[in-house]
Amino acid sequence: MATIRDVAKRANVSVATVSRVLNGSPKVSESAREAVLLARRELGFYLNANAKALAKQDADVIGLVVSDVSDPYFGIMAKECENAAYEKGNSLLICQVFHDQNRERKAIEKLLSHHCRGIVGHFLTLPDEELKSYMELVPSLVLVNRTLEGFENRCVNVDNRYGEKLAVNELIHNGHKQIVYIGSTHKILDRVEREGGYREAMTEAGLEVDDRYIIEVEPFLEGGAEAAKILLSRNLKYTAIACYNDTIAIGLMAELHNHGISVPDDVSIVGFDDLFLSRCLNPPLTTIYPPISLMSRSAVNLSISLYQDKKYDLPEFKLELIKRNSVKKITN
Repeated sequence: MATIRDVAKRANVSVATVSRVLNGSPKVSESAREAVLLARRELGFYLNANAKALAKQDADVIGLVVSDVSDPYFGIMAKECENAAYEKGNSLLICQVFHDQNRERKAIEKLLSHHCRGIVGHFLTLPDEELKSYMELVPSLVLVNRTLEGFENRCVNVDNRYGEKLAVNELIHNGHKQIVYIGSTHKILDRVEREGGYREAMTEAGLEVDDRYIIEVEPFLEGGAEAAKILLSRNLKYTAIACYNDTIAIGLMAELHNHGISVPDDVSIVGFDDLFLSRCLNPPLTTIYPPISLMSRSAVNLSISLYQDKKYDLPEFKLELIKRNSVKKITN
């Protein structure tokens, strides 16, 4: 199926120009308009050309795009979005995209074909320019965990860099200087932001940032276990580990336990996401709490309000450090 990028390439114009033509903007030259309309006809690109009309049809459906509902984070997100949609008299249609750019693109088109009133999306791989064109085409499209310039009022996000700094500073304040960071291999924005928070916290504390102490794994339980094996294979001296998310931390703790390494007596660990399971561990995991439920419900309510052309003020989404028992204070 042709995309808006294909039309732009065929017409030899920018994606933004295609978007303006399809939206009927007068700020387009006649030659560009003709080129875009010809390319659209040649490629059979009619779905996105009619995106606004489709989105305004009364289907009582909100579309949700997430990475993988088997991930606890996205499971919570899907549940809360479903509840928020139901409370407003809508049903929810979910697409999983697994951080794949082409899947993200096709998910938007699929949801539009189902005449969704609005779309709430966890789009972290689509390029800014292309995503902006979709935002222009679909006025009730709301982003979660991404801030897009020019559409900040339709973005539901937290400061991931700040959150990781909170986590690493908790370790530093407890006397830890040799701190490992286990990040994600997924090429998405929060991966960069959280690693940046780790580096910034270390630098501000006057501690060396050694790339040997940064490990990237899949952000799942299996990735945490793999991270433990990598650490055990390296001759590194460390007293603490900061993890990209709780899921990695949980897998890490289990594998370290299998090798006779105790948390926090031998190594302190912090996570990110405050999943319910993190409270049930022995010891319970110190982590960063993002208001996932509030963010999810707010995103749906904002999308519905945009569809209804009503005002909706997003609340403030605060990150909090949740102190439990996986961090030990040391003295040097």
